[in-house]
Amino acid sequence: MPDSPIPGEATVAAPVLEMRGIRKVFPGVVALDDVDVDVVAGEVHALLGENGAGKSTLIKILAGVHRRDGGTMRVAGEEVDFASPADSLGRRIKVVYQELDLVDGLSVAENVFLGGYPKTPRGLVDFAAMRNRTRELLADLGLEIDPALPVGELRVAEQQMVEIARALSRQARLIVMDEPTSALSPAEVDTLFGVIARLKSRGVAIVYVSHKLDEIERIADRVTVFRDGRRVVTAGVAETTPRQLVAWMVGRELHDLFPKSAPAIGGPLLVVDRLSGSGLRDVSFAVNAGEIVGVYGLMGAGINTLGRALFGAAARDGGSVVLAGAAIRPNHPRDAIAKGMGLLTENRKQDGLVLPLAVRANMTLAALARFADLSWIKGGAETRAAAEYVDRLGIKTPSLRQPVRYLSGGNQQKVLMARWMLRQDSLKLLILAEPTRGIDVGSKAEIYRLIDAMAHRGIGIVFMSTEIPEILGIADRILVMREGRITAELGRAEATQERLVAAAATDDEPLPAALPIDAAS
Repeated sequence: MPDSPIPGEATVAAPVLEMRGIRKVFPGVVALDDVDVDVVAGEVHALLGENGAGKSTLIKILAGVHRRDGGTMRVAGEEVDFASPADSLGRRIKVVYQELDLVDGLSVAENVFLGGYPKTPRGLVDFAAMRNRTRELLADLGLEIDPALPVGELRVAEQQMVEIARALSRQARLIVMDEPTSALSPAEVDTLFGVIARLKSRGVAIVYVSHKLDEIERIADRVTVFRDGRRVVTAGVAETTPRQLVAWMVGRELHDLFPKSAPAIGGPLLVVDRLSGSGLRDVSFAVNAGEIVGVYGLMGAGINTLGRALFGAAARDGGSVVLAGAAIRPNHPRDAIAKGMGLLTENRKQDGLVLPLAVRANMTLAALARFADLSWIKGGAETRAAAEYVDRLGIKTPSLRQPVRYLSGGNQQKVLMARWMLRQDSLKLLILAEPTRGIDVGSKAEIYRLIDAMAHRGIGIVFMSTEIPEILGIADRILVMREGRITAELGRAEATQERLVAAAATDDEPLPAALPIDAAS
C-alpha cells in the first residue's frame, strides 16, 4: 500500500482521472509499486520526485506508451486500458513532453491538426479552415502566432503553445506538462502560467511535472510526491513547505543545497581573448585554477554557445583560447581534450550520451587510453573503474551493462560527470552547460558537491546556467552575457538577482567589472 498521507491531505470529488494500485516492472527494476493518483477538473496537480522515482513511467502509462502490469485506471469514471497512444488521445488526454513532438518543416496549423486535418466537401485538406481555426485556438490562449509559419522557426516557448493548441483542437480534458519551463525565460514562464490559468478556468485538468519547487508553489493546487516508485504523499500545496517537499522526495532532510566551501584559488588557468564566431562577439575573460566561474544569461544569450566554442564544438573565427599556457586549436575538440579540457553539454541525449551503449561504455568513453593495452581494452580494469564511480556518485542502475537510455535524467547526468572524473588526472578545466537542467533537488545537491570537490583539486570550472539561484550559490565569480557578449562581471559578494537580471536583460551600460580573484596578489 502507499505510504500514509499526511494529516489534512487534500481530497477531491468526481476526478477526471483515477489511477489505483498502479504497478509497472521493467527488467531488474520495479518502476511503480501500488501507486494511487487522481486529478480533478480545473485543477493543476503537480507530480514531484527525484529522477527515477516513477513520474515518467506513470506519464507514459497515461499516454499509452507503456502498459501497466497491475492496478486500474479510470477516465471520467469509465475504466480504461490504453494499448497505444491513440487510445489515450481518444480519451481526450494529451501529453506535452519536455522534448516536443512537433514536425519542424510543417506549418503551425499543420502541426496543430496533425492526424486530423479538416476536409473540404470534395475530401481535400481545407487549409484555409485549418489556418483560421488555429488562429482562433491561439488567440483563445492570448497568443499571436502566424499559423502559416514553419514551426521550426518558432522559439521553444512558442512551440510549447502550439502543442497546447493541438491539445485544445482535440478538446483535451486532461493535459500533462512534463518539465514545461526547462528551456523558458522568466517572461515566457509567466506567459505559460497565464495560459494554464485560462485552461483551469475552462475546467481542463492539468498534470504538471517539475523539479522547480517555486513553480509548484506558484501554479499547483495539489502535489503528489514519489520516491523509489511509490507514492509518498498527496497534499494541498498550500499545506506544505518547500522543506517538507524536499524531505518527502529524498527521504531525509536536505540541509545545504549549495555545499560551497572556502575556495582555494590558484593562478590563471584559462585565458580567453576577443573570442568571436557562432554569434559570440569579442568575448574575453579568465579562469583561475580551482575557481568556479559562473556564466549567466537568458535563453539565447549565447552562454551554451560559448562553452561549445571554447571546446571547439562550435565555430570560432577570431580570438584565442589558451589553457595552462597551451593554445587550443579552433574547431578541434580532440585538441581541447588532449590539453585537459572537458565539456558537459546542455543536451545530454543529443550531444553527450551514446544512448544505445551501456552505462560502463558511456562512462569510460573519454578515458579509453587509460584502459588500453596496445589495441585491446582491459575490460576488468574498465569495469572496476566504472563500478567505483557508480558507487561514489550514487548512480541508480541495475547493471553496468544497462543501456544508458533507460536511466533517469539525473542518473544520466551523473554518468556524464563520471566520464570526466575518470580523466581527472589530466583534466585541467571542465565546462558545464546547464548541468542540472531537468534534475531533481537531491541529485542537484550531489552534483554541486562534486563540482566543489573538483575545484578543491585545482580544476577550473566554467558553470553555465540560466538559473539564478544556482549561479549565486555555486560560483566564486559570475559573468553575465547578452546577445553573445559579456555585459557584466561580478564577484560573489556583490552579485544579486537584481544585478544579474539587469545585466542580462537591459540595454543599460554594463555594470563595472569585478576585479579578478587574484588581482590583489
